[in-house]
Amino acid sequence: MRVINVAAGAALRILADPPEHVSAEPPLSQSNAATNSAEQPDDVGMTRDVPSFTVEALPVETFEALLVVTSWIGEVIEDEPPYRLDVLIHAQNGIEYPCWCRLELVPDAGASTVSIGLGSYDDQPTPSIIVVRDLWVAHLNHYDWP
Repeated sequence: MRVINVAAGAALRILADPPEHVSAEPPLSQSNAATNSAEQPDDVGMTRDVPSFTVEALPVETFEALLVVTSWIGEVIEDEPPYRLDVLIHAQNGIEYPCWCRLELVPDAGASTVSIGLGSYDDQPTPSIIVVRDLWVAHLNHYDWP
């Protein structure tokens, strides 16, 4: 896990400040799965908030709540229950432009930590990750938890 965290940190630093020239071929130590960019939209305008917020529920319950909230604010693009949810958020509720959002859930001592990845959609500007995070939290607070 430590190796994965170090690699993820390095990838996020590259996304935040890309070098002027990037080789088309990945280093030998990377797997093809790690370099497959078909799973997410263009990295242009992407931001990430790790960790973003914590929900006092197990990942399965949190994932179900996020699916309900998604039906209120957007639509599911792809999901891998109960740990990843890709959503298209509609322009509403303080979001000026539609955006692509990836929610990743990590179990955390009886709770779930949710990290948000955010990207632009249809060449529109990417909204503030704080606004998107607050949108998720506000709607989760209105969810009728069992």
